[in-house]
Amino acid sequence: MNTDTDCERVRMALMAALDGESDPRSAPDRQHLSTCSSCRNWLKDLQSMTGQLQGLSYQGAQVDLWSAVEGRIRHSEQSLALSRRLWPIAAIVVVWRALQLFVDLPIPALHPFVPLTALVAAVWLVAGDPLAIATSAPELEKRGV
Repeated sequence: MNTDTDCERVRMALMAALDGESDPRSAPDRQHLSTCSSCRNWLKDLQSMTGQLQGLSYQGAQVDLWSAVEGRIRHSEQSLALSRRLWPIAAIVVVWRALQLFVDLPIPALHPFVPLTALVAAVWLVAGDPLAIATSAPELEKRGV
């Protein structure tokens, strides 16, 4: 009579054989399979499941992770550099607003000038020079420049 330990040993050997880790034609395993219907059914189910899993397609693994990591680091550094450039503008606007609240300036037309200037400077820092001509080297080579 087959014991649970025999079934467990044979099933482990069969899994190893399906994974290519051992010889699938070992005699004790085949002898056990010929007498144990539970292990035969288990092997049939395992082979079916293995076939289904091998038929699945997976997205290719990205082997070179450094380029993705480097891109994120560069993006983080650019964000940090941008925030460092915007802090002085924010400080100027806050100081100007404090002056507006605590000091009565005799020139009312000057009140909107500083926030407007700060807004223009912030947009300039974020978006870049709106008057700059953006072109690339291949475009210049095509035109013979």
